[in-house]
Amino acid sequence: MSLDKKDFALIEALQQNASRRLEDLSRMVHLAPSSVHDRLQRLERVGIIRQWTIKVDAPALGLGVLAFVGIRATKPCSELAEALHAIPAIEECHSVAGELSMMLKVRVASTSALLELSERLRAIPGVEQTETTIVLKTQIDRPVAVKPPLSASN
Repeated sequence: MSLDKKDFALIEALQQNASRRLEDLSRMVHLAPSSVHDRLQRLERVGIIRQWTIKVDAPALGLGVLAFVGIRATKPCSELAEALHAIPAIEECHSVAGELSMMLKVRVASTSALLELSERLRAIPGVEQTETTIVLKTQIDRPVAVKPPLSASN
């Protein structure tokens, strides 16, 4: 699917504030609201817009500890995925190259909850070792950079 500059502008605007009204988006990209609606439906249909969601303040919800947990495994990542998926504290799970097999982004209420999570992870058959790094402060947290290629039309 080819995207033009207006598609990229819509995606970027929605990443900054997904609650924008069609009328506001249409003014931003100089299209009729019906055209913006059609474009958004197309972007969703082809999977570029994967879901509509909100970003919450995790500490305000009692999840004050953010950490990254590296896993060394003796089993393929695909065999661990189901067990990891069952753990709600895991926000992201990535298969990685290098000494680690997987990298997890996790959020928990406290360091004692992080210890419990670490013990739970090590109890999964195939998890050989974990390495945890606690985030002290997030310096940059932004959406995917959306830039049209030089050949994008309009």
